[in-house]
Amino acid sequence: MSAREYAAEAVVWSRLAGLLSEAGDREEVRACWDIGEQEVGLELLVDRLLGQGAGIEESARAELAVMAEQWGEWEWLGARIAVLPHVGEEAGRLRVLQDGAEETRPAGFVLPEHPLARAVLVPWIVCAPCERVLARAHRREEWGSLSFLAEGYVVFGPGFAPVVFPREEPGAAWDALAALRDGCDRG
Repeated sequence: MSAREYAAEAVVWSRLAGLLSEAGDREEVRACWDIGEQEVGLELLVDRLLGQGAGIEESARAELAVMAEQWGEWEWLGARIAVLPHVGEEAGRLRVLQDGAEETRPAGFVLPEHPLARAVLVPWIVCAPCERVLARAHRREEWGSLSFLAEGYVVFGPGFAPVVFPREEPGAAWDALAALRDGCDRG
């Protein structure tokens, strides 16, 4: 991750910490970033958000999901992030799905000789107005399970050519979220 990407992510982190109602909780989460304990900070943030019971806007939930993915915590925190109460005018525009959603494949999805050509796509974040999906692309392991970490991300939907974001590309998950958000002309 470049210094620029790290700084941009720090801004998102601070904004997400700002969702907490208690000043001490906000400072504790921000301090986790400062000392490089993002994984601990994410768990603390999600636990405190659940504990305060106040809802968050869907865009913040999507950013929290991407932040958890970025730091390797989605598998651990995903179900809790998905059930956070939502509020705001945009409620329902972006929807973070719980893990275990059905795998899918967009019609005509062909990537000849691309590393993600045989990936299993698991829907992750959906834009309700335009029906576009941001899916995590996983490799099927020899024993039948999906790879722990996503190999990349694919944004697809009706009338929209799939766009692939390989995990090894810097900021891939953030770029995929931006493509999902920016591609919607109905919300």
